[in-house]
Amino acid sequence: MEGVLLQLKQQQFSQETSVLALECNWEHLLQEIQDLLSQLGFVSYSYSVIKRGLLNTSVESDGQRGKDVDIQGTLPASLVDTYNRDISHNDPLWDVLPSITSPLLINSSSTAYSPFSEKFWKRHGISSRVYIPMPGRNSTYWFHYFGLYHEMPADEFTVYFSKISEWLVPILIRYHEVLQVVSEAEQNPYLKKQPLSPTCLQVMKMTAQGMPVKSIADELALTEEGITYHITRAKRIFGARNKTQLVGMMYEIGLL
Repeated sequence: MEGVLLQLKQQQFSQETSVLALECNWEHLLQEIQDLLSQLGFVSYSYSVIKRGLLNTSVESDGQRGKDVDIQGTLPASLVDTYNRDISHNDPLWDVLPSITSPLLINSSSTAYSPFSEKFWKRHGISSRVYIPMPGRNSTYWFHYFGLYHEMPADEFTVYFSKISEWLVPILIRYHEVLQVVSEAEQNPYLKKQPLSPTCLQVMKMTAQGMPVKSIADELALTEEGITYHITRAKRIFGARNKTQLVGMMYEIGLL
């Protein structure tokens, strides 16, 4: 293992992000990450994007907190589905994960530790987990992270991860940057989850252009009350105090 670590540690990205993105596609990059992590003994990984709680969860949540995460990688879909259905609503991880700024190792001293959750992961051959936040331009509203899953006992894994994190984390950040160039739009949860109906989104686009309610109603063949309803619903979903704040938030998120 020490030989493998030395070899991997010496690997460097020598090309610019844009060049790498042109030469690679989404699936190829995810496979490269899997090949790298497999050499380090990780049984699987996830590359995920999660909303930071901007949306009003009472409007769209079904009680499965982990379900609001877009997951790529090699974590089996059946395992993810079972976790979302049976575990996520009782897992303190989701209270901690959206605000982490450094790798979060799950062990008995972690604020995200749950004996109930740990039993679930161990039943599936995973004894240790670490969640690594990735930088992003829209970190106010969502963020990406890598979840790495290992068979090694938690106390041993803590020591092991401290040996490899100094060079592994920068490599994962570099992959993240390339993945963002390859498919940034696909990783925007507010585009993928479509919290606003097409009509509501059109109303907001016209509102952002400065059109008054009456003009929007005439253009879309709706009543003024209907236009006001869509604007009010959008404000409630995004927690905006007024139309000005709502439009600003939607621009930052990428919906306008």
